[in-house]
Amino acid sequence: MEIGSKILTGVAATVVLALVGHVATGDAFITGLEQKAQTELAARGLDAATVRLGHDPLSREAVIQGELPEGSRQQALDVVMAIPGISSASWKGQQPVATAETEAVAGADAGSSPALPAADRDKIASCQAEVNKIAETRKISFRSGSAYVSLESRQILDALAKALKACDGLSIAVEGHTDDNGDKDVNRVMSQERADRIKAGLVERGIPERLITATGYGSTRPRAKGSDAAADAQNRRIEFRIGAASGASQNDAEAQQGK
Repeated sequence: MEIGSKILTGVAATVVLALVGHVATGDAFITGLEQKAQTELAARGLDAATVRLGHDPLSREAVIQGELPEGSRQQALDVVMAIPGISSASWKGQQPVATAETEAVAGADAGSSPALPAADRDKIASCQAEVNKIAETRKISFRSGSAYVSLESRQILDALAKALKACDGLSIAVEGHTDDNGDKDVNRVMSQERADRIKAGLVERGIPERLITATGYGSTRPRAKGSDAAADAQNRRIEFRIGAASGASQNDAEAQQGK
């Protein structure tokens, strides 16, 4: 009886520790999203705005507040909505606007689609956090005017593919971005080629092609202000958005054109 009680006590302690660990990990992920949103706003001179996400309960819905002119308020909203992992954004007291990730999950019949179960949302958030950790500490980079994937970047793809295999059927949106040097149309084409190269690299490493889309945004979504070498290096980048699989992948060429 005494042994049985000890076993039950041990199991209960393990469960409690697992739950605490899950909450701590989720809270750290939400805090990281807040910090990234604040950094992105500051980089565009919008640091008068502050971003808050839910911590109790955990939520990826961003609420923005602060003193900004009307035009800048929309810009701040666009910046926050573009951050991978954030599901929706709104100014305090206004109706939330879903991000592209959320709209993709909802599909064409968004009005009649049920919300994702909490377990699925947690799985997406956890996978996004793992991918972000790799992508932000070991950045895939490109030379100016090139879609060449270096040896170092191929090694980063190895790590990303390993993390994505554990995501078990979730969709992966690969987004290509360039600096603002040169022609905007050329930049968009270049960013699409970069996104396509990364997609191909993931497929080569065993990620199902049907789960991956690749879209080039050119220089329309800069991460850093200015056109100096440091800003250009930050803006030439690949970002990843993880979401629920929604059947057949959208044609990448149509995605680039916004169709």
